[in-house]
Amino acid sequence: MTVRKQDDQIMRGVRLLAKKECAYYDSGVCLCNEHPCRVIHPTYKTVHDGAVDCDFFLHAVLPVQPELDAAVWHEILREEGRAGGGWKVCARCHKPFIPSCNRQRYCAGCGMAAKKARIREKQRRYRARKKYRG
Repeated sequence: MTVRKQDDQIMRGVRLLAKKECAYYDSGVCLCNEHPCRVIHPTYKTVHDGAVDCDFFLHAVLPVQPELDAAVWHEILREEGRAGGGWKVCARCHKPFIPSCNRQRYCAGCGMAAKKARIREKQRRYRARKKYRG
């Protein structure tokens, strides 16, 4: 996935989250400073332009969605040269995500479902083995 497409995807998620969850957002205006909301304002196209410059949004609203939070912070830290590994594609839903460790194969949403499927398969094999023993 290209960097531009990732930025568009991140900004789409950030804008949607700000509209739905931010307590200071009202019809495109930030109620704290009576100026247009920097998160929603269309002149800021990427995270690097300063679109996500609201401290309240970064620390109070963004953690509501952990994957989006990780993506935004990864982009901010990547710009500063302090980011770790890059993006990976989920083996189940094929959406990009930022892994929390180098062995992670699934995004947060698919991780629990994949774990349940592994446990279910392990139990099925165990019961089949036990059934034939007597």
